[in-house]
Formats: sequence, C-alpha cells, structure tokens
Amino acid sequence: MPTANKSTLRLNSCLLLASVLAVSARPQDASTMLKNTLTLANFTRLVDDLVKFDLADSVSKAGPKTIFAPSNQAFREMMMHNRPMTNNTEIMPKLLRRSFVVNRRIMPDDITNEMVIDTISGDQLRFNIYNTTMTVNGVIMTKEPLVVNNDVVVYRINSVILSSFMKGQNLMVMLEANKDRFSMLIRCIQDTGLTETLTKDGPFTLFAPTNEAFRSLPTEVLARLMASPEEMKRVLTGHVTKGTYFLGALDSKDSGTDSVLPTLDGGSNKIMISGRTIKVDGAPVITSADNIMADNGVIHAISRVLMPN
Repeated sequence: MPTANKSTLRLNSCLLLASVLAVSARPQDASTMLKNTLTLANFTRLVDDLVKFDLADSVSKAGPKTIFAPSNQAFREMMMHNRPMTNNTEIMPKLLRRSFVVNRRIMPDDITNEMVIDTISGDQLRFNIYNTTMTVNGVIMTKEPLVVNNDVVVYRINSVILSSFMKGQNLMVMLEANKDRFSMLIRCIQDTGLTETLTKDGPFTLFAPTNEAFRSLPTEVLARLMASPEEMKRVLTGHVTKGTYFLGALDSKDSGTDSVLPTLDGGSNKIMISGRTIKVDGAPVITSADNIMADNGVIHAISRVLMPN
C-alpha cells in the first residue's frame, strides 16, 4: 500500500476513534439519567408512562428533585380497576406529575406530620405519619428512600396518587364541589355556624354523611335536628376528627392508628376495621369513593349520620 494511503487510513482511524471517545464521554442528558435511575430501581412502568405521555423532559429539569414513584404493582392494579384512565392523555399526565417535587431533596428527617409541599403539577402533597405507616396524600409510602444521590431522592408508593388539592381548596370548597352528594350536609353546616371552622381551621378529618344518610334518619328525628341548630351542631361536631386520617392508613393492617379518634364535640370516633370494611361508630365508610382532599384536611363519605349516645 502506498505511504500516502497508509497515512490517510491512520488519520481516518484516529478521527473515528476520537469521535467515538467524544460521544462516550459526552454526559447523558437529564432525561436519560432520570430514566436510567428509575429503571435500575425497578420503576419500569413509571418510566414507560413518562415516555408514553411525553413527560420525561419536563420532569427531568436540572436540579434536586424528590420522586414518589408508584410501584409496578400499583400500575398493574390501576390497569385492572380503571383501564380507560391509564390511557387518558389529559388525566394521566397530571396524575404522574403529582409524583415529582422539584428543587428539593426531601430526606426522611425532613418529613413531619401534616407537612404540605408543592409538586410540578401545581397540586399539593400532604404527609402523615402514623405509628408504623407513612402516607403521602393518603397513599402508603416507604419510610426510607430507595434511591438517594446528589440530585434525586426516590420513595416507593403503593398507588398512583389519585387525590390531591390546591391552596384555597378548604373543606367547605370541596363539599361544594361535591354538592350532589353533600347538599344537605352543607346546609346543616351553614345553619349551625360551622362554616368558618371548616374553612379556616384544621386539619380535620370530616366523616361526611351523604344526602341518603340524612334521608335515612327517622322523619321525626330529622325534623327535630333541622329545627334545632344547637342540637344539629352537637351532632355535626361528632363527625369532625382532629388531624388527617386517610383510608390508606386506616385499612392498613400495620397502620398502628388508634381505634379511637378525638372529635370536636369532646367525644371520639371509634374506627373498626374488618378486612376491607371500615366503619366509624358502626357507620360504613364509602370506600368506593376516593379520599376527598382539602388544604385543611380530608373528607370521607359515610352512609349513616352519627348520632351521639
């Protein structure tokens, strides 16, 4: 081979090697790094959905972040119970973005009971710490992160975060948003002067009787309560528990929550759990409905008015 050709070949080989080295040395973009981190931690379904709904870039912006990552099993259960939602291009991106908190690495020691933080979806997350269980918006989370590095902290959660809230969405606002079920309760709250308490104070857990619950009262009892704001107020304050208690914690076998929760009337609510059945003072909680979250607590629909002993 002529000397000139050998020189050209060596030059081309050097240029090719330099190009390969340059590509291999190029730092991965933030999106790729995040997807790799989540994949290595076995959050493959979350990664698939971030790609599917074109969210990988928007949730991977540079800087510290904390992720509350649904497990693969959480996505499988969502597929079984609500397959249409998993393909909804409006709902699912919003649900997924609730799992991402940017500009902040949240370590276990940073988390306090009733702490509220913002997410990139514009929604807020509330943390609650029970004896052996920790929840974020009512979803059970690991107490220790599965991933910790300079930029990312990842906790596993056992469900996609379906319920959330924004600033200003207090208990009364959320009752109004669901007034097709709670119109009678709203009227009673207004008539008894409890509106301000449920608007400004808290956090509270409101065990909210549905319209059907009020109608199921004996006619004479309902008439007496409606005619006596003071008696109705005593009844209603027995439905309000101090602190935030979510169904995800109440029906957890190892939740460690007390079976008796203090109420505003100075009494208490007895929580009884049998399998997936949750009762408050004997009244079933309507577990088919999600936690209705508010910025000062949570609402659980119940099918019976709790009458004081």
